[in-house]
Amino acid sequence: MKTILICITGSVAAASLPSYIMSIRRELDVRVIVMLSKNATKFVTPYSLKLYSGNEVYTDTYDSMPNGLVPHMQCTQDADIILVIPATANIIAKAAWGICDDLISTSIIAATSPVLFVPSTNERMWFSKPVQMNIQKIQDHGYFFVEPERGVSISTSSESFGAMASLKTIIPLLKKFLTDETKPV
Repeated sequence: MKTILICITGSVAAASLPSYIMSIRRELDVRVIVMLSKNATKFVTPYSLKLYSGNEVYTDTYDSMPNGLVPHMQCTQDADIILVIPATANIIAKAAWGICDDLISTSIIAATSPVLFVPSTNERMWFSKPVQMNIQKIQDHGYFFVEPERGVSISTSSESFGAMASLKTIIPLLKKFLTDETKPV
């Protein structure tokens, strides 16, 4: 069975991840491992993600695993793909510059499987020069990303660009990564 490591970072879009996880598990018949950033715990709980994923949820670099390995080594070793969703401007910048100061950023840098970023930011942040520069940099590093979509912004209550991509966009991409020897670009 293929394994997807889902790394959830601190965007309000994280609140929708339990339903995303359930759909990914059901439609792709995969094992899901979840990592949750400290800021993401403001929007979704480790317990609810454990119920939806069917596995332990890791929140700290120093969580212990049954085999004694640290999560960023074991989970990245087990993953066929790493899905960073919602990918905040913060985690994109960390990946672009190789910063390893928490469980998720360390896991991205330790990854040997493809890493797919699914950003969620407000429109002003998304189109800022630093974020666009970091997007280019992560692509130069060989990471992949899904373009955000238009949607209603929680912060402005109006429709704007920067919403997390829908499952109908993400699931076919994941399927390609899991079945294709040549990875999608």
